[in-house]
Amino acid sequence: MQQRRIRLVVLLVAALLLLALGLGTNLLIDRLHRTAELSARETVQRVTRMAESTINRHFLAVDGMLAGLPALLNQVASNGRIEQAAANRMLRELNFQNFSFRDLVLVRPDGRAWAAALAASRNRPPPLEAAALAGTVGLGAAVISGPARNPLTGEWSLMFLRSMELPGVGPLIGVAEVPVSLVTTLLAPIGELPGMRISVERADGRVLTVLPHDETRMGRSLARPANSLPVDGNAIAIPGRFQDRPVLAAAKPILYRDMFVVGSYEEDDAFAAWEQDRRRLIGVAGSLGLLLVALAAALYHALRQRERIESERARARAVLEGAIETMPDGFVMFDAEDRLVICNQRYRELYAVSAPFITPGARFQDIIREGARRGQYPQVGEDIERFVAEVTAWHRGDHPSMERLLPDGRWLMVSERRTPDGGTVGIRTDITTLKRAMTDLAQARDQAAAATAAKSRFLAQMSHELRTPLNGVLGLAQALARDPALSGEQRARARTLEEAGRHLVTVANDVLDLAKVEAGRLELRLAPARLSSLLESAATLVRPAAEEKQIELRVVPAVDLPEMVQADQTRLRQLLLNLLSNAVKFTPASGLVELVATAVGGPGVDGRQTVRIEVRDTGPGVPEAKRKAIFGDFVQLDRDDGAGGTGLGLAIAAGIAQQMDGSIGCTENRSSPTGHGAIFWVELPLLPVAIAQPQPMQDDEPAGEQRALRVLVADDVPANLAVARALLESGGHRVECVSDGSLALETLTKSAPARNFDLVLMDVMMPGMDGLEATRRIRQLPGEAGRIPILAVTASAFAEDIAACRAAGMNAHLAKPIERDALMVSLRQLTAGEAALCPAVLPPLPPADAELPLLSRHGSDGKLSIPGLDEAAASRLAPVFLQEIAEQTRLLRAAGPEMIAEAIAAAHRLTGSAATLGASRLAAAARHFQGEARRLPAEDAMALRDAVLVVADETLVALQVALGPRPAAA
Repeated sequence: MQQRRIRLVVLLVAALLLLALGLGTNLLIDRLHRTAELSARETVQRVTRMAESTINRHFLAVDGMLAGLPALLNQVASNGRIEQAAANRMLRELNFQNFSFRDLVLVRPDGRAWAAALAASRNRPPPLEAAALAGTVGLGAAVISGPARNPLTGEWSLMFLRSMELPGVGPLIGVAEVPVSLVTTLLAPIGELPGMRISVERADGRVLTVLPHDETRMGRSLARPANSLPVDGNAIAIPGRFQDRPVLAAAKPILYRDMFVVGSYEEDDAFAAWEQDRRRLIGVAGSLGLLLVALAAALYHALRQRERIESERARARAVLEGAIETMPDGFVMFDAEDRLVICNQRYRELYAVSAPFITPGARFQDIIREGARRGQYPQVGEDIERFVAEVTAWHRGDHPSMERLLPDGRWLMVSERRTPDGGTVGIRTDITTLKRAMTDLAQARDQAAAATAAKSRFLAQMSHELRTPLNGVLGLAQALARDPALSGEQRARARTLEEAGRHLVTVANDVLDLAKVEAGRLELRLAPARLSSLLESAATLVRPAAEEKQIELRVVPAVDLPEMVQADQTRLRQLLLNLLSNAVKFTPASGLVELVATAVGGPGVDGRQTVRIEVRDTGPGVPEAKRKAIFGDFVQLDRDDGAGGTGLGLAIAAGIAQQMDGSIGCTENRSSPTGHGAIFWVELPLLPVAIAQPQPMQDDEPAGEQRALRVLVADDVPANLAVARALLESGGHRVECVSDGSLALETLTKSAPARNFDLVLMDVMMPGMDGLEATRRIRQLPGEAGRIPILAVTASAFAEDIAACRAAGMNAHLAKPIERDALMVSLRQLTAGEAALCPAVLPPLPPADAELPLLSRHGSDGKLSIPGLDEAAASRLAPVFLQEIAEQTRLLRAAGPEMIAEAIAAAHRLTGSAATLGASRLAAAARHFQGEARRLPAEDAMALRDAVLVVADETLVALQVALGPRPAAA
């Protein structure tokens, strides 16, 4: 009841205040209106008086000049007569010195001009009213005629007329032309107020001039003449005389008969300030009224709202506590003083040992300390206080999440964040299942990596074993094919044998390339290349096969194709040859194969231009279901045309395209004239480069002038020795053969420091002393013997094999089986400039890790993928592997020179996690450190470790970008 009375009192007081506010506002507005009206009347009266004074002064000045004109003209009289020319000069001087009028004219009583200041007015009578002209004669005062338009300028003017008589001339009338614009200019400073209008009128309301100028009113009579207004200059409110808007008007007569100055002030402008003040007052009063209403409403609902808020607060707290209790993860909150505010039952279950101490108000350090004493944290050492200090520092530092082991073997993900008021919110997630899955996945990854490594070793060994016998087959076949002692039929058989050997070499090369592609070690050697020439050269190589089947081969480069690009010409040509060879192989006789290249879109942000290359054929085509599978290893379509092959060409092409950051695919050739066919396409981002200026050619020694050399050949296979001897002797060289590295070293040592040989062909893999060790010892020989050019001849053709040869001190590398032409070119290059080609022992080259991509494995949506897992599982596990990489990087960085074993262990785990996420460069760098760290001095091992850390930091940034933002916790 009392609350109701209070609410009624509040409403009554608010009503009285609103009434008082309304009355006060109305009185104030009325008073302001009266004040504004009085001010407006005084303003229009003052402006009218000032305008009347200005008009009188100006008109009297013009009138006075006309009155004094006869006296001035008498000064130029001659013999009692004023000549017309003299009068013109005098009028012109007066007009030039006086700005009160535009022209002076002397006219006869009939209106004809007798003399004038302006030459144009002497032959044209001024526009004068006949009544004014007649009324001037005999009148001793000035008469004003007009307004009238000047026939020459077209502007409005007032004409001042005054009669006079000149000796020897007779009666004349002086006319002064005063432009209306000059009068309005004089009135402008007076009537500059908005809404103010000043006019000069005759008694009948005819407008002589008006400010602001109104062309439609000039010379016309107004509906209400000026003589209807009070002549004392008092302002009255009347309807608008120029427009249909009410005005305050005042009139004052001037010194000239029946002429008035009228000032009018539009009420809209006169009361504009008052109107603005009125609106402001109404707005302020309304705002105050609304404020009073709002205050009354607030007071009215205060008690009820307070009770309602308390009820809702209790209900919201119950809902929040229920939601926290139902969370599957442990939840905890501490205040700014690190005292426990709230936690759920799941948190107490996870920390069962510490549960008796987890009570509201307990300090964080006390909970950790009691738990450590009772075995809650297995990782605690003997110093419990140090552990408490470390955990507290992490707890207050807003660090990334960390893992924590529980006594029962379970693993927790501990995440804590600071709140704006200085408190802490924590989440505890059970990741035991995830850790087990990660362990199983790591084992599967290691097994897959081991299988891949075994496969790569098998392919490399198979390639080596193939190349060794092929060296003998192909080498002897080349020697026989060029033996002039054989008959034509015998040489044809030798050429057939050579072609068969070359086919086997192609198979071995394909196997080697496939091994490189799968191992991610396919090297790209970028250099400026002319793209159109590269397309033509690839087509030229397959053109003989196409002509043999009467297939038309076309090259169609687009006009917008970049002329020069940065590319690996060898690999790009290999890719094109694989696609073209396939097209020619499967296109029937008299078919068509086209090589089309176009630019796609514009340059990217990195400046690279995407180039699309298509190989179109009119063959049987590729079924849609198999257009992706054909790019796999050893995949061939079932054909009845008997076309052979290993099924590796497209797989290698796909690997090259991927290494070049491109894509490859197959579609149907809808434009084929036969109605069927295939299009194999590849899109490559290539960097356009400027065309290099041609360099002047140096005078090289002609190829045919190779001098006879004495060559030492070291190989443990007799067939290889026979091949080398045959090939070298066919080129006119003398050959001495030895069966291992020690004999080669012994042979060269006998002649040291002199040199009895021009060059050494050194096999690498030999029993006893291999070619690498033999080369190192040869480089230590004194004099010329230690600088002899050494050509490595081996079936091992991987990049690391070539690097090992150069590191040992060999000058060049030639892969088996030996091609005669390639051998002769190598001999010529090695003996052309020995000083430049035979340096001292080269330092070991670093692995080609920098050429590997940071990330090489992506899913369908561009995110990271993990083999054997779907995208959802991969997205869950990828952050765990990222954390593992970060942790092992930290351990590797913390390892000092005395902790090589710990550094190798961290590198081992880093290799596995990086390989799982497709971080190829980091995996290769860590694997290289793992293999080299034990045999290197501590200082060199630390330098190699620093290189791994640089790659690790770059990889972590790239992985975080690829993973994208982590979803926020609900």
